[in-house]
Amino acid sequence: MTLIYKNTIKAVTVALLLFVAHTGFGQSSQGKEFWTTYMTHIESPLPSQMVLYITGDVDTKGVVEIANSSFEPIPFTVKAKKVTIVAVPHKAMLTNQGRVPKGIHITAEKKIAVYAHIYAQNVSGATLLLPTNVLGQDYISINYSQASNADKDHPAYSIFCVIATEDNTTIEITPSQALKSGQRANVPYLIQMSKGDVYQAMSLGDLSRSKIRSISTNGGECKKIAVFSGASKIGIGCTAGNFSSDNLFQQVYPKIAWGKNFVTVPLQDRHFDIYRIYSSEPNTHVTIDGVPQNPAYLESDNLQIVATKPVVIRSDKPIQVAQYSPTQGRIDIDICEEDLSDLGDPEMIYLNPLEQSIDHVTLYSSSFFAIKKNFINVVIKTDQIPGFRIDKLKYTNFKRVPYDTTFSYAQIPVNYGTHYLSANEGFNAVAYGFGDHESYGYSAGTSVKNLNQYIVFNDLQKDTTRLNGCAGIEYKLKLALPFEASNIKWTLADGTVFTDAHPVLISQGTNNGKPIYFYEYYKKVSFSPGDYSITATVPNPEVNVCGPTIDIDFDFNITPYPVASGEAEVACVGAPTVFHDTSDPKGALLTKWLWDFGDGQTSFDQNPVHTYTTAGDYEARLSIANDNDCGAVSAVIKVHVRPAIQVSFTSDAPICEQQGVTFHSTSSVPEGHLVQWIWDYGDGKKDTLATDVAVHSYDHPGIYNVKHTVFTDAGCNDSTTVTGLQVNPIPVVDFSLPAICTADNAAFTDKSTISDNSEAGFTYLWNFGDANATAANPNTSSQKDPHHRYTQPGTYTATLTITTASGCSVTKTHEFFVSGSNPKAKFAVENAENLCSANAVTIKDESTVDPGTITKIKIWYDFAAHPEVFEVFEGADLHADKKYVHVYDLATDARQYTIHMEAYSGVTCFEIHDEVITVKGNPVVSLPALGPFCTNDDPVQIVPDNHGFAMQSSYFSGTGVTSGGVFSPAVVGRGDYEIIYHFVAQNGCETADTMYIRVNDVAVVHLAESVTSLEGESTRLTAEAIGIGMTYKWTPEIAINNSTLLSPVVSPVDDITYTLTVTNGYGCEVKASVFVDVLKKIGVVNTFTPNGDGINDTWVIKNIETYPGNTVDIYNRQGEKVYSSVGYAIPWDGRYKGTLLPTGTYYYIINPKNGRKVISGSVTIIK
Repeated sequence: MTLIYKNTIKAVTVALLLFVAHTGFGQSSQGKEFWTTYMTHIESPLPSQMVLYITGDVDTKGVVEIANSSFEPIPFTVKAKKVTIVAVPHKAMLTNQGRVPKGIHITAEKKIAVYAHIYAQNVSGATLLLPTNVLGQDYISINYSQASNADKDHPAYSIFCVIATEDNTTIEITPSQALKSGQRANVPYLIQMSKGDVYQAMSLGDLSRSKIRSISTNGGECKKIAVFSGASKIGIGCTAGNFSSDNLFQQVYPKIAWGKNFVTVPLQDRHFDIYRIYSSEPNTHVTIDGVPQNPAYLESDNLQIVATKPVVIRSDKPIQVAQYSPTQGRIDIDICEEDLSDLGDPEMIYLNPLEQSIDHVTLYSSSFFAIKKNFINVVIKTDQIPGFRIDKLKYTNFKRVPYDTTFSYAQIPVNYGTHYLSANEGFNAVAYGFGDHESYGYSAGTSVKNLNQYIVFNDLQKDTTRLNGCAGIEYKLKLALPFEASNIKWTLADGTVFTDAHPVLISQGTNNGKPIYFYEYYKKVSFSPGDYSITATVPNPEVNVCGPTIDIDFDFNITPYPVASGEAEVACVGAPTVFHDTSDPKGALLTKWLWDFGDGQTSFDQNPVHTYTTAGDYEARLSIANDNDCGAVSAVIKVHVRPAIQVSFTSDAPICEQQGVTFHSTSSVPEGHLVQWIWDYGDGKKDTLATDVAVHSYDHPGIYNVKHTVFTDAGCNDSTTVTGLQVNPIPVVDFSLPAICTADNAAFTDKSTISDNSEAGFTYLWNFGDANATAANPNTSSQKDPHHRYTQPGTYTATLTITTASGCSVTKTHEFFVSGSNPKAKFAVENAENLCSANAVTIKDESTVDPGTITKIKIWYDFAAHPEVFEVFEGADLHADKKYVHVYDLATDARQYTIHMEAYSGVTCFEIHDEVITVKGNPVVSLPALGPFCTNDDPVQIVPDNHGFAMQSSYFSGTGVTSGGVFSPAVVGRGDYEIIYHFVAQNGCETADTMYIRVNDVAVVHLAESVTSLEGESTRLTAEAIGIGMTYKWTPEIAINNSTLLSPVVSPVDDITYTLTVTNGYGCEVKASVFVDVLKKIGVVNTFTPNGDGINDTWVIKNIETYPGNTVDIYNRQGEKVYSSVGYAIPWDGRYKGTLLPTGTYYYIINPKNGRKVISGSVTIIK
C-alpha cells in the first residue's frame, strides 16, 4: 500500500519511496465500544478492586456503564498517549455461576484501547480488551489445570464468562468439565441472553477446550459475543505442599483471530514458562523450533511445553498459544523445591500471532498489587529494530531469536506508569510485572484479521488496498470470499442498499492453499472525514447454525489530509541542527515523518537532529502521513548553514599557581561576529564572559586541559582544547626575624619551601628596609641567609622575594623592631613575706629598654647553689602577663634562695638583677587507713597524725564527715568517699592529706514480725534476703532443724523469738527477729456435771482460747444443734435455750482454725 498525496509538489518522489505501508485486512485492538466483566475470584480479608486503564492516540471522552444500572455511569476523558484509570465499583463483581445483567460497557467518541485489571492483596489478573467490532461468534475457552491453596469450604474454580453484545442472543455452550451448576461435561446446552447479560460458568476441573458459540435465532445472523476465561484462584507448577495461588483473567480471542506463527519470549527473572497450544481444526500440524509435534496429541489434549528461552511455533492451521507464569518459588514444573529469592505468581497471557502485529501502542505498567518489577516483552523483525522506540527514545537492546534470526526479542525493564511503543512496521508486545506473591500480565495490543473473508478499499491510482482512507479520494470496494457468491447485497454507510444479482468475479487467489474469490462494488466511492461501516451480505454456502446468509462488515475511518510544515533552528556547520515538525494533523494522528535535509541525508524522526558538514544554503522538506497513510509534503524549508568558527587562544607565561594568568581569545568567524566566550580551565571552574580576555588563578600546580568555546551572534559555537598546560608551583616564602639591638649584627635566615622540592633553583632578593644603610652596609642582598647592621633603634620592614627556576616569584615582608642597647633588668616576687615550700613562687618581670622591647629573659631560681640550672624565654615564649612560676622542693624547715635574672634587648645587649627570698618550711600530716564500713555501722571518729607540728587551725571536708572528723556510714550509704584533712601550721603554711573510705551495703532481709506454730507440729520460718555471698545464722538454736538455712523449720513447744543474722560477701551483718506464737494442743473432756455444785458445772476445753476465730457446735442424738459459738469465751453450761438439757450423750464439732484440724467426738452430761 503506497501513500497518496493531495499536494502536487514535485518533491514527493522521496516520500513515495519511503512511505510504503503493508497491506492488511484487520482491525486493531482500538475501538469505540468494549464489553467486559468483573469476574469472580477469591478475595483476601480486604475486598478486591477492578480498574480500567484507558488510552488512545487522540484526545477523547467516554463513559463506563453496567447493564443493570447498579452504579451510575462513570464519565472519563483521555489525553492522547496518556492513560486514564477508571475504578469499577465492587458491586459489579460476579459472585456465582449463572446469568446476570452485569456486563460492563465502555464507549468513547473516538477510538481508544482498554485494559482491565482485577486485583486484591496477593491476587492480581489483567487483560487486553477487544473492541466490539472485532468480536466473533465462535470461541474456545483457554484455562489451566485447576489446583489452588483455597480453603476447602470456599473452593476455587476454573471459569469462563460470556457477554451478549446484542439482544436476542442465543449461546451454545459445550463445557469440557462438569459445571458447578450441574451441566455435564461435553454435553451442549443453550442460554438465551439480552444485551449486557453475563453468563459465568464455574468448574472444579480445567475448563480448557470448552466450546462457546453464538448461534442463529429464527434463521437470523449469529450475534457477536465477548468471552473471558480464567480462574478464581490457581497455582501453576508443582502444587504439592505449601504453594501460593493467584486469579487468572483474560479475554479470549475469537477463532477467526487465531494465527499460524508465534514467537514466545520468557518472562524476565522467572525460572521457567509454560506454554499451551490449542488447535481449532482437526489434523493440525505444529512445529516447535522446527520439530514436528504429534497432531493426535494436539487434538486430544492441550499441547504443553516448558521453556526457558524463546521458542518459534508454526502451524499449518490457525492455533492459539497461551503463556503461563508459575507459582512463586518454583524452579521447574514438577519440582517443589522453593527458591526464596523468586518473585511472582501465576499469570495467564494469550499471545498474539505474528500475523496480528501492531505498529504503536500506549500501555500502562501497573504497581498493583505491591508490584516491585515491571517489564515489557517485544518481538519484532530484526531489520525493523532501528525504527523501534519506547517513550519516544530509540531502544536497540534486542537479542536474536535463536531458531529464526529474522526476528528479535527484548525484555525491557520499565518503571510503573504509562509507556508508548512504536515502530515503522509491526511488533508484538506483552506488559507484565511481579511482586512478592503478586503478578499481572497482558498482551499490549493486537490486530484482529480474518484473512479469508474481508472488505478493503482498492486504490485505483496506485493499485493497492487499504483498510482506511483519505477524504475525497475515490476507491473501489473489494470483497474477498472463500467461496463463489451467487449474489451480493451491499449496504453502504449512508444506508444505500444495492443488490448485485450477478456479481462478476474480478480475480481469484489462494490463502494457505484455500481459494479466495474477489468481487467489487459496481462503482467508485468517496467519503468525507468520519467513521463508517459497510456490510456485504452473501448467501451462506453451508447449512449451519448461523443462518442462510453471511455478513462481512467493513468498519473504516476517513481522515482529512494533514498539512505538512516544519522549521529548523540555527544551522552551523559541523554542529547538530534541530528540526521541528509544525504540521497540522487535522485531527488525526501523525505516525510517519520523512525529512529530506537537502544534502542527501534523511531522517524518520518527528523532530530530528541533523549535522551539516558543509556550509551553505540548503532546501529541506518534510513529508508526513497519518495513521490512515494520508500524506503531505511541506513547502521548501530554507536552511542557511553558517561557516565554521576558527577558535584559538593564547596565555601568559609562565603560569604560576595562585597567581592570575591572562587568556586571550584569538578566535575569528567568517560570518557574523562573536558575542560570548566560555572558558573551561580544566580545574573544575568555568567562566562565561562577554569579552575575549579572561583572567584565572589555579589553586594548585599541575597539568591542565583548557577548553575554549565561542558563540556567534547567530548562536553557532565551536571550541578548541589545549592539553598539557603547565601550572607551576610557587614558593612558600618565609624567614626568621632577628631579635636585635643596635649593637648586634642582624642575621636573616631563609625558611622558604616549594611543593616540588626545587629549592635549589631559588634566587633571592632581600630588602632590609634600612634608610641608614651605606655602601659598606648595603640595604639589599641576594644571599640565602644574609646579615645586616641596623645603627638606629626603631621599626623596620624586611622584604624577601624568591623567584623559582620556572620564573614564578613570591614576596614576603616582615615588620620588626630594633631595640636600644641598654636594657634595665627587674622583677618583683609576689607574696614575698609568706612563701611556703609547698606552694609555687611567682615573679613578675618588670624589665624595660628605651626604646624597644625586652626580647629575651633568663631566670635562675637558685643561682647560688645551682648556677647551671636556668630557664630561657624568648620571642613567642615570653609570657604575655610577664609572670613566671617556680616550685621549690618540699621542705619542713625554712630555706633561702637567690633568684637571678638576665634581661636582653638583643643578642648581646642585656642587664642582670638578683634577689634573695626566704621560703618557710611546710608541715606534714597523715590520716589513718579506715574501713571498709557497712551501712549500718555506727559513726566513727577520724584521728589525724600532725607529726608534732604546732597547729593554727584544721578541719575535715568530704561527704559524710563533719568538720571535726566524725564519719557516718549510715548517712552516706554504699559507695567510695574522699575525706580531706586540712591543716594550717603555726607559721601559716598549709597542708592536707586525703583518705578514701569504702562503705558497703548490708543485705536486705524480709522477715515477718510473728508467725503461729502448732504445738507438736513444725513451722517454716520463711525469710527473704537480697545481697551477694550471703551466710545465715539463727539464734537461739532451739527446736530448729538447721540454724544456717535462710528458711529453716522450727517446732518449739513454747512461745519463742528467733533472731536471723545475715552476713553478706562484704562481711556486713544485719539482723531480723520473728516471734513464734505456739498454739498449745486442745484438751477436750468427755463429761461434765452441770448440777450447780460449783464443780465441773461447765464443759471446759483446755487452750481453746488461744485459737482466734474458733467455732464450737454441739448436737443431740437427733442431729439438732443445741449449742453454737464463735470463740469459746464462755464455756457451755449444758443448757439449750435456757433450759438444762437432760442427762445423755451429745456430739460436738470443734474447728480451732489457725491450721489445727477439726476435732469431733461426744460429751456426756451427768447430773
